[in-house]
Amino acid sequence: MRLTPVFSMVNFTDDAHFRRVWKHPKKTINSRQKAWVNYMLQVWGKVNAGDDSPGGAINVIGRLMIRSQWSDDKAKQIESVVMRLYEEDGLRGDALYQKARELVIPQSTFSNIIALAKESDDAAFVERVMVKTFHRESPVRDVAIRRYCYRNCTQDIARLISQVTRVDIQYCRKRVVWCEKVLESEIFYAMKRELEKEFPSIAA
Repeated sequence: MRLTPVFSMVNFTDDAHFRRVWKHPKKTINSRQKAWVNYMLQVWGKVNAGDDSPGGAINVIGRLMIRSQWSDDKAKQIESVVMRLYEEDGLRGDALYQKARELVIPQSTFSNIIALAKESDDAAFVERVMVKTFHRESPVRDVAIRRYCYRNCTQDIARLISQVTRVDIQYCRKRVVWCEKVLESEIFYAMKRELEKEFPSIAA
């Protein structure tokens, strides 16, 4: 088996050591920002290799966020509307997305929509950001591919590392989680920067 970058994670003593070597400062994102990131990464993975359709409530929240002017207030509104339709009205998939979109991005505010991009456009955007943000030999990029393109869960990746390196699986799992956290925060801020370049009004 060819050892890809994620296997090098067993050499890091702690999260700080890993971040220092790969120059990833500690950044945090909230649940709404995480929903957006996860949606975008799932679309990227689906287009590049995976086949799971992002249709749950969390993914509908993310799907709406990328298509509206970015602001935390708008994100809160989207989250509130989607969860109400999901939990109280029982809507799912495209029906949930369409109804939520009618409520949070009505036609009268169409000029405020970033772009009704196709999934392939969203995936290409994420790929562009991924290439800019992470070196080809980055363990974070490796985890991104395994999680979202190969559809491996955290435990699957940890189990593989443990089998190959003979290191305790919980030790391996911690290191996969470090990569996942860096992936989410770095991609969030990198995507936001790219959108602000294309749509300066977002930064205002």
